[in-house]
Amino acid sequence: MLEAFTEPRPLMAGAAAAGEVLTALPVLYHALWSGRLTADLERPLGEHTLVSPGPAAGEAEQEQHAS
Repeated sequence: MLEAFTEPRPLMAGAAAAGEVLTALPVLYHALWSGRLTADLERPLGEHTLVSPGPAAGEAEQEQHAS
């Protein structure tokens, strides 16, 4: 999922790039919740909301390299 959002892109475009949209969306929402991805949540979350790497994305990358 994080690879689909290395650059900011609309939520649904990133979900589609990550795989089957219906299975990618829960993973995407979890990544938003955990801070690995970020979005402007001052507005309603929708298909065109720009999603970007979050501050915790670097931590996830470090964890992958340590394993």
